[in-house]
Amino acid sequence: MIRSLKKTHRLGAILATAFFAAALVCAYMLYSLPTDLGLTSGHEGVLTRTYLIVAVTLITGGAALYFSLTGREEIIVYKTKNEETSDTSATSASESTNSTISLDAVASLTAGESKRQLYQQFLQIICDQLSAGQGAYYESFESEGIRKVRLTAGYALAVGESSEVAYDFGEGLVGQSAAEGRTLYVDDIPEGYIKIVSGLGTASPRYLLIVPVLKGREVKGVIEIASFTAFGQDERTYVEQAAALLIEKMPE
Repeated sequence: MIRSLKKTHRLGAILATAFFAAALVCAYMLYSLPTDLGLTSGHEGVLTRTYLIVAVTLITGGAALYFSLTGREEIIVYKTKNEETSDTSATSASESTNSTISLDAVASLTAGESKRQLYQQFLQIICDQLSAGQGAYYESFESEGIRKVRLTAGYALAVGESSEVAYDFGEGLVGQSAAEGRTLYVDDIPEGYIKIVSGLGTASPRYLLIVPVLKGREVKGVIEIASFTAFGQDERTYVEQAAALLIEKMPE
């Protein structure tokens, strides 16, 4: 950005020099005009008006050039300060997030009365740590030789406990994550794709993180987290590490 400012100053100096040189040439030619045209006395009034019009034009042009170059410099400096402020804010936000998320709560989980209760506690911790609006855990199973995942636990889901939600491996985003055994991150969820329901109404999150729960190469389940704010790389890594800890807590 400093280099841009230097180029702007150099260009401004060149333009200003050229403008004022042209103005001097123009003034000299106007001064010599009566002699060059062989005019006699009596034309002073017409020439005076011409001189005034040209003088006003040159002054206006010079002022426009000055304010244009000055304004350009102010815009560049203002943009630089904004970019520095944005970078500082982003860094501060990232450091703040890193200082608040922790795997300790996940590590202290116990199996409890059932796997569903374990998954429920797990989602509660993850969503609280990430300030996420919604979470779901899908457990893998096999039916008639077809691998599937079914909704086993949820956090702030707009789905009743009696509802059956299941996907074949490769079906939808959850099924795709299960089939490939890799994390999927969607940063532009279509409006209405997911609804978060609260006492204040419904709202659609914009960001979706889907993480498979792996035991070796076997997919034991899939974690789905939705949020109104973007997931940074540290937050995605956090969920993946939490998923690895969850495997250790699962009853055989």
